Amino acid sequence: MTGGGAVRCSAMTNEAEQTSTADLSGMGALRNLVSRRQLFALAGGAALLSACSSDSAKSSATTTVETTKPTTKPTTTTAAETTTTAETTTTVAETTTTVAPDPVQPLTGLPLDDPTLLTRVTLVVKVSNDKGARPQTGLNDADIVFETWGSGPTRFATIWHSRELDFVGPIRSCREQDVNLVGEFNRAVFACSGGNGGNIALLRNSDLLLITEGKGPGWELDPNRGRPHKTHANTALLRSNAGPDRTGPAQQFHYRALGEAATAGDPMSGFDLQIQQVFVQWRYDATTGKYVRDQDRKPHLLADKAQVYTDNVIIAFLDYEPSSTDGRSPDGQTTGTGPALVFTGGKMVAANWSRDDRLNPFSFTGPDGTAVLLTPGRTFIELPNSGKGSFVGNDKFTLVP
Repeated sequence: MTGGGAVRCSAMTNEAEQTSTADLSGMGALRNLVSRRQLFALAGGAALLSACSSDSAKSSATTTVETTKPTTKPTTTTAAETTTTAETTTTVAETTTTVAPDPVQPLTGLPLDDPTLLTRVTLVVKVSNDKGARPQTGLNDADIVFETWGSGPTRFATIWHSRELDFVGPIRSCREQDVNLVGEFNRAVFACSGGNGGNIALLRNSDLLLITEGKGPGWELDPNRGRPHKTHANTALLRSNAGPDRTGPAQQFHYRALGEAATAGDPMSGFDLQIQQVFVQWRYDATTGKYVRDQDRKPHLLADKAQVYTDNVIIAFLDYEPSSTDGRSPDGQTTGTGPALVFTGGKMVAANWSRDDRLNPFSFTGPDGTAVLLTPGRTFIELPNSGKGSFVGNDKFTLVP
């Protein structure tokens, strides 16, 4: 990727706007201002994820080796002193062996130390990002966090599988877009404080197990907060609402080996992102190998005073449409295809996201069409407005070399 200066992508840029040209195919540092039309043209179309060759079983080819050796002594005829030697052929076949990959946790790619984790149901908890809801709890413990458009400030969909936490929140309401966004986690438990009647009906009629505030075990109230930011919950108890008919999720992403350095992409320390009413900054800390988050120009601290961090950050641009249950509410379209940027191991890969069905995981592929490999660990996915949908926005980002 080539260019000089900082790159900015605005979801509201007019198609006729002229900007400097940047190449999002992955060569050099992205530094020029890019219009929305250029971003989508340069990111290219998405390629559906094929089977991951890096995780496939390896087998050695069967080799046939032919050798010859004398097996009889020379014989002598009376008609002439002619000596002949008979030979036989021996075939030696190598044994074919198959080396199975080591099992990993389905949502983090970390080593699978407890096989029972594979049957543990996934839990989704909606967490508020309203100013009154800060500081939150749980953003450093969920395996995956989606940040989407909300009613003004963004909302988090936190995905829980490998860890538990006894006090997560503040928990807020569901949205229509949640039905499709978290469908890939195999009939997950979905916890929210409530929602309008239309959204509640959509969740109840889906394959998700909707648990609203006060229904079933797990709900807690923070005595130090007022409504609507009091609602919290215990993840293990929320998960206990699921029956034995629900099981674990499929693997979501593709990962490098544990401890393996990132090789694909360009060195990039992070980015700034205006997403709805929230200004987000992610920076790579080479010492820890983590990405740390600032929000509204100051460290995004949780209730325990820890700064929000993660192992991978992905930007996937969505088209937002008005919700069918409330035209004032955004509904991110999470099936289809679009441009993406993947930040992992201190590098950035210009990619595409694709997803042909709500039941399938997001696929993130690089310029060559192969799956982008993430660092084993937790992943944070930003879902800003592409500007192509009818629900308008003014999201933009700047890359920081």
